[in-house]
Amino acid sequence: MTSVVAGDQLILAGPVISGDYDAVESNLSFNPKIKTVILRNSPGGDAPTGYHLGELFRQRSLQTAVSGYCYSSCSRLFLGGKERYFTDDYPPEFTQIGFHGHYDYGVLNAAAVNALHLKDWIIRYSDGKADQALVERWINIPIASGLIHFYNPALVNVAGYSTFMCQGTEPRHTQIFDCERISKNALDLGIATSLTLLRSNDQRKIRGAILKIPPPSGFAEISDDSKLPGISEAGRQQ
Repeated sequence: MTSVVAGDQLILAGPVISGDYDAVESNLSFNPKIKTVILRNSPGGDAPTGYHLGELFRQRSLQTAVSGYCYSSCSRLFLGGKERYFTDDYPPEFTQIGFHGHYDYGVLNAAAVNALHLKDWIIRYSDGKADQALVERWINIPIASGLIHFYNPALVNVAGYSTFMCQGTEPRHTQIFDCERISKNALDLGIATSLTLLRSNDQRKIRGAILKIPPPSGFAEISDDSKLPGISEAGRQQ
């Protein structure tokens, strides 16, 4: 992960790799004023490193906050925070935490899920609030592209829901908000500890890089690949 110290925040972004633990621990040791770890746009990565960094954050009583998305192994970094928040760096619909199991080449590795005690770890680091049956479901999502997505329930409301579970087997153009709706939200389950929004110390830079969504053209839905000219069926599938 890229690592930037910004005042009392450590901002981590990108994939989690095996060397990240030493780099992050060193940053924290050299910067004792850090109290918040910002997790930004991470697809996850190395599983053991995710556990170890989450445990390190809890040992040091650090806060964590999600900026953009934080998936898979990154979600364990997030749960490691003694207090856990959403930021307002990005629009609410682009700010979320995503959980699932452990995977080899995109397919669930149930043996690793059990060996690493993922269910017990999540329940413990959610301060005992995570629903055991629901955790059991999300750590056994069969395909790595499937995730349970937690949004800020104070800002995202789709017919009363802010949590959505995708299996990764949905039709190609299924959007996250079209996946199974889960009645319990991030606060209910101890994923977040507060709905108070944190602000990253580099937010002005982030906001400046966000492009405004252009108005609809009226020509076609963005997911309607039949409107692409001169593309073969194989091309549309890709």
